[in-house]
Amino acid sequence: MHPPTKFSLLDANGQEQQFPPDGPVLLALVKEDCDTCNLTLPLLEAVHRATEDGLDVWVAVQKTDDIPVLKERHDLTMPLLDDDALDLSYETDIDTVPTLFLYDEEQNCTLQTFGFDKHEWREIASESMELAGRSGADTAIDWESLPEQRPGCGARNYEPGVYERLQAIKSGDLLSRLVDLASSDDIHEFMYDQGYTDGFPVVPPTRERVWKMLQGTPRDPQDEVAIVPPNLAPITVEKIAINAVMAGAKPEYMPAIISLVEIACTETFNIHGVLATTMGATPVGIFNGPIRDRIGMNYLHGALGSGNRANAAIGRALRLCARNVGGSIPGGTDRATQGGPHRLTMNFAENEDASPWESLAVEYGFEPTDDIATLMAMSGGPATVADERSRDARGMAGTLAASMSCMQDPKSPMVDTLVVLSPDHAGIFGRSGWSKDDVRECIMEETAIPLKHRLRSDDAGCGLPPSVVERFGGEAALDLPVPKFREPSNIILVVAGSSAAKFSTILGGWAGGVYSTPTSARIGPDGALEIRGARAAEMDKRSSGGRDLGAFEPNIRRP
Repeated sequence: MHPPTKFSLLDANGQEQQFPPDGPVLLALVKEDCDTCNLTLPLLEAVHRATEDGLDVWVAVQKTDDIPVLKERHDLTMPLLDDDALDLSYETDIDTVPTLFLYDEEQNCTLQTFGFDKHEWREIASESMELAGRSGADTAIDWESLPEQRPGCGARNYEPGVYERLQAIKSGDLLSRLVDLASSDDIHEFMYDQGYTDGFPVVPPTRERVWKMLQGTPRDPQDEVAIVPPNLAPITVEKIAINAVMAGAKPEYMPAIISLVEIACTETFNIHGVLATTMGATPVGIFNGPIRDRIGMNYLHGALGSGNRANAAIGRALRLCARNVGGSIPGGTDRATQGGPHRLTMNFAENEDASPWESLAVEYGFEPTDDIATLMAMSGGPATVADERSRDARGMAGTLAASMSCMQDPKSPMVDTLVVLSPDHAGIFGRSGWSKDDVRECIMEETAIPLKHRLRSDDAGCGLPPSVVERFGGEAALDLPVPKFREPSNIILVVAGSSAAKFSTILGGWAGGVYSTPTSARIGPDGALEIRGARAAEMDKRSSGGRDLGAFEPNIRRP
């Protein structure tokens, strides 16, 4: 092992010393409050006095204030170097003090030991004398009076917080600008003043915290993950980690957060439109697979609410990335008329064990053992469906249909709507032997009303323009049934929550789902893999000049 890169360290007299010096050197790293260090310092002093003309003995002390204390306590004449910044400790990567390195004339490490082992220390002392040209000379050390072994102490550079700080500073991985605050500044108020928060306090993204967050992914911190609108700013793994820290995430959440950022910035999901619309849409994250339990996501009691760190922090991290990197600021490019609390974070895992059906991920073509993230744009709800009376599938589906008929407004057809069934409601369908397609078809039938009742009128300005009548054959089409949803697949069914009571939730999609389709990806350790849009073909129906009314054509069910 070669000695570390050269350092200029100050000695006990404040003089700059260059380490390593030319020629052989015995280097020791110590700290004052270590009994074993204090045991060995007189031994090092004895070697120094016996080899003064032919070997340098250097003692690096891990705290500046300890240097005069040790010098006086042991009457030391050998150079004591100030390693308070722990540069030398970091470069030598010691985890125990005392640690000794013996380097020959070519500065190759010939011997190394830590703690105190009398046999190894005698060997190092003997080799030091030989390198100094004094082979066989007496070091005046009474070896017989010393213990056979003594454990060392933990080095300061591996203390909690110190280790992360050194890694963040020395690794060269972090390139983001560091903001220095005055000692009188309140860091939390500073974050508010700079507009970095979503209205709630954030965790200050110190170098140590960001470096620790980056340990949750093997990706290079400077890898570009996506281009985030509306600023079209590149977002790196490091930038995601910064926002993940602020969101209160843990390092093991990083693959999930990276995946959501990648999914959000795809053409199929279209986060620019989702966050810029006046409708107040927001990304909803749905997770499937082993990752749910591995990172502690909630899919039981209160799965759609507060109280779970993974659920809350993963979704919040995505929103902070969109804000702090993409520039989606309320009142700026974020033009939500009213918004809602769901825009802070909306993220949950599916309760796969309580579902009578295959999971959402399997339905979209993934394997049950895959870790899957799905993003959907939500603008309506959450709306509660309370049905404690239905005992069969037909009655339960009818309740869902009646509740879903009024999503956004009672006349306009919709595309995507997410139905989050409680285990009790899902169990009704399971016991009745109904598939997801059975439920969807029943909802399509139950929400179908004559086309004439979906048209705008003097009594209600919502609904379809009268011009659509001509597209479907004129007045003869007015009595034909038109479901609330364009296709059965627009009704997305998942199961979440606990078997507490018979309540479910409806989350309405955005702009009929035309400009954003549910998009899924398999989560790898590096981020998203195999990104798939649930209905990527829908995106072809968007027009560059604005809303394509053709994409909103009702699904008229002709006899």
